[in-house]
Amino acid sequence: MFEFVKNDNGNAAPVIKEIAATAAKYAVGDALTLDAPTGLLKLCTGTEKPLFISAASKEVTLKDAVLAVNPVYPEQEWKTTFNADASALNAGAAVTIADNGNEVTATTNSGIFTIVEKLGTGAVGTEVIGKFL
Repeated sequence: MFEFVKNDNGNAAPVIKEIAATAAKYAVGDALTLDAPTGLLKLCTGTEKPLFISAASKEVTLKDAVLAVNPVYPEQEWKTTFNADASALNAGAAVTIADNGNEVTATTNSGIFTIVEKLGTGAVGTEVIGKFL
């Protein structure tokens, strides 16, 4: 789960918007992007940079149903966990988003989540703070 930590610009909390989403089950903290052909929200994985983080747990069943989301901006820091051993990585490394859309990997090839701080050793499940750059 991607959890908002802070804005470097001093704003206290992220904005909440409602945007139409692809039919799926979403959880708070899922990384999301827009599907180009439909213009609807979808889960974001791998090297895709998320445009939004889900602010609600919801099963979207209708094509035009909306989901509450937080827009992602470069000055924001987000906390999540590693789904792979990232003990060899340090602050400044950029990793990809896991296939579940709510954690990061230890893969640095074309990474989009830049590590600001590891909150532990980097073992699987270790929390990490970073930015989507």
